[in-house]
Amino acid sequence: MKVLLVEDDLSLGQMLSDWLKHEGFAVDWVQDGYSALNRLMNQDYSLVLLDLMIPKVDGLKVCKKVRESKDIPVIVITAKDQVEDKVEGLSAGADDYITKPFSLKELLARIRAVLRRYKKETVELLKVGQLELKPRSLEVYYRGEKVPTTQKEFQLLRLLMERAGSAVSREEIYSKVWGQHYEESSNVVDVYIKNLRNKLGDKEHRLIKTVRGYGYMLSSEDVSQA
Repeated sequence: MKVLLVEDDLSLGQMLSDWLKHEGFAVDWVQDGYSALNRLMNQDYSLVLLDLMIPKVDGLKVCKKVRESKDIPVIVITAKDQVEDKVEGLSAGADDYITKPFSLKELLARIRAVLRRYKKETVELLKVGQLELKPRSLEVYYRGEKVPTTQKEFQLLRLLMERAGSAVSREEIYSKVWGQHYEESSNVVDVYIKNLRNKLGDKEHRLIKTVRGYGYMLSSEDVSQA
C-alpha cells in the first residue's frame, strides 16, 4: 500500500517516512505542494498525508486538486488547530484532520479508519425516489440530471440515502463521514447539508429535512414533483 507524504519539516518528515515504512507502507515523501501534485498526476497512491503549510502550492489547494481527479483518502496533518481551520480543511475535501503534536498510535488508527471507508464498493446503485447514487463511479443523479458532488458531500448523501425515512443524528454523521468527533461549535455538517440542498434544488427542505435538535433525514417519499 503506497502513501504520499507531503511534509516540509525535515525531521518530522523523515521520522514519519521511516515509521510508515516500518508499519508496512511504501512511502514517497515530498516537501512542497508542486512536487505533490506532480507525483499525484503520474503515480497511484492509496493515501495522502498532507501538511497544510507547505511551500510553492499550499495544502488546501493540493487537497482540492486531489478531489477533482482522485478517489483516494487525504489526512491533513497540521499545526493549525482552530475550528475554522478544521472546517476549511474538511471543506477542501480532507477525510480526516489531525493536529500537531500527535501520537503515532493515533495517526495509525486514523489511517486504518479512512482506508476501511475506502474499500472497494460492492453496491451498484442506491435509489430513493428520483435520486440515484452510484458508489463505484461516485456519481449522483436527481430527476435524470447529474449532480456534481465533492467526496464528503457524496459520503454524506450516501449515508442519508441508506437511512432514508429515518433521522440520522449529527453525531453519527460526524462519526461515519468524518470518522472523528468535533467541537460542538463546529458547523461543518450544516455547511455540507446546505451545499447538498443547493445542488439538489431543495430550497424548501422537502428532500433533506432538518430534525430539530437531532440531525437530518432524507425523505423516503418521491418529492421530485412537489
